[in-house]
Amino acid sequence: MRAPALLLLALVPAVARAQDTAIVINPDSFAATATTGLAEATAEEAIRLFNAPSTTRLVGRTSLPRGNEWRGDVAIRNGSVTLAGRVQGSLLVINGDATLDSSAQVSGDLTVIGGSLVQAPGARVGGQVRHYRDLLAYTTNGEEIGLDRSFRRHLPFFGAHKSWQNAESRSTLTIATGGTFNRVEGLPIVLGPQFDWGVNGDMRLRLDALGVARTVGDVGGEPGNLGYIVRTELRTGARSGVGVGLNGYSVVSPVERWGLHDDEVGWASFLFQRDYRDYYMNRGIGGRLFAQPTRPLGLSLDLSREWQTSVPARDPWTVFRNTVPWRPNPPIDQGHYTTLLGSVTFDTRNDHDQPTSGWLVHAEVSQSWSDDVSPQTLPASVRRAIPIDGSYAFSRMMFDVRRYTRVSMSGRVNLRFLAGGWLGGDPLPLQQRLSMGGPDPLPGYGFRATSCSADIVDSAFAHTRVAACDRVILTQVEYRGHLSLHWAYGASHPEDEGSKSIFASLAGPDFVVLGDAGQGWLVGHGPGHIPSDKLPTLGSWIGDLGFGIDWGGFGIYVAKAVTSGEPVRVTLRLDHRF
Repeated sequence: MRAPALLLLALVPAVARAQDTAIVINPDSFAATATTGLAEATAEEAIRLFNAPSTTRLVGRTSLPRGNEWRGDVAIRNGSVTLAGRVQGSLLVINGDATLDSSAQVSGDLTVIGGSLVQAPGARVGGQVRHYRDLLAYTTNGEEIGLDRSFRRHLPFFGAHKSWQNAESRSTLTIATGGTFNRVEGLPIVLGPQFDWGVNGDMRLRLDALGVARTVGDVGGEPGNLGYIVRTELRTGARSGVGVGLNGYSVVSPVERWGLHDDEVGWASFLFQRDYRDYYMNRGIGGRLFAQPTRPLGLSLDLSREWQTSVPARDPWTVFRNTVPWRPNPPIDQGHYTTLLGSVTFDTRNDHDQPTSGWLVHAEVSQSWSDDVSPQTLPASVRRAIPIDGSYAFSRMMFDVRRYTRVSMSGRVNLRFLAGGWLGGDPLPLQQRLSMGGPDPLPGYGFRATSCSADIVDSAFAHTRVAACDRVILTQVEYRGHLSLHWAYGASHPEDEGSKSIFASLAGPDFVVLGDAGQGWLVGHGPGHIPSDKLPTLGSWIGDLGFGIDWGGFGIYVAKAVTSGEPVRVTLRLDHRF
């Protein structure tokens, strides 16, 4: 078996949220808007209500039909509740969804933590309605629960912030990692001030002026030791509204960022000298218009002018395999690129890091052109010639849909569909091309098992495994169950009437059953190509099956490719698959 090099080195707690603000919802509204950020005080208040002797405690999916009544406070954990009857008291839902029919009545407060809330017109709540997107981490002790104070795993290399603020403004001095550890920059560090001012009413102005210091490289070469990120943004509204932004930057940008998460790529590189991305130098300026009409929906339009150039792989120090050469960083199609990009995001997930319900839909379409592109020479079987007369232009799209659904008290089914790549115009440049295979999204296959680069034999691409596909399509499905771990200590002695057993509980891991299928391909006519208006036949897709154990994002997965001849592969992950 082979193990892709992703391993946990250190556990770094997430930065604690500074405040916790609940939204009071109009009882006549249909859908509730959730607050992000569950403060410890709010979590403890919910636990006290759940554990109160007078509270009726329920576990799992629950419903109260029209005409029925619960007397006193009611608390439900790990399950959805459908309410059409009456609650004579307060209703608390922990890590579950709540749906109130038009006939529903709650005489006290309604609190929903870690789930969605839908309140039909006519439903009545006598007290406050509070809705928090974040899950409540807790332990069980018999029928009661307690706050799980173990920290949420988060894996940046480091970050430090010093802030000064008053009622209208805030300034912060930041030093932190500026991206993933990689074979071009080593570990990039950002340092500089950030400002946030209240301008007028709910309008705010933000300015970031950050320098980038790279731990490998030469000031006189590419990418050099120094870069910068300057951003400014003016927006109205904290949770919804419109805004405009301007930015300038000199950074090293990744190719194919849609696969593994940033932290996983960085730790795999730092520990085992396995870099799962390619990179290019990117200097540019840009402007952005954005709007968020409602909390789930976001719209943006970006215009940028960038100078993109190839950069070589350096030799940053790693913990293991430090004497082994790095995989070469492939060259790109250099030039100045002007890009107009529009994107739409619809996000109803109950938690961004560990969602258990909701949708995530993200779509983006871009049009780019260059009047001075200097393309790499590639075989005609990979792409036709790129025009160098100043007329080079192409369009590209990415479409990503994810659905998270509870199917039982502890079971969830997660689905994903992704499609992207060339949309029209001239051929894509190398830095915009795609591949399939590797720890994510197809862990049963090796890195870039489908890269469409078999015909590229130029020495500039030797051993690079360059991504060269025009398009990719992907489906992923997984079932997640939950394993509860319990133990007892301090056994009772018959002679000691005062002694008693003490029971403790540990949050157990998820067990995951998974399946993935997808393909990458070249667009065109002839052997190995597919016409632009067609998809690859299902028989040509590559796929895998597997299972794993996921403990708060840190997971161990075993996957086997459906294709014969591929070995069983073991992958260690530092985050959920999707």
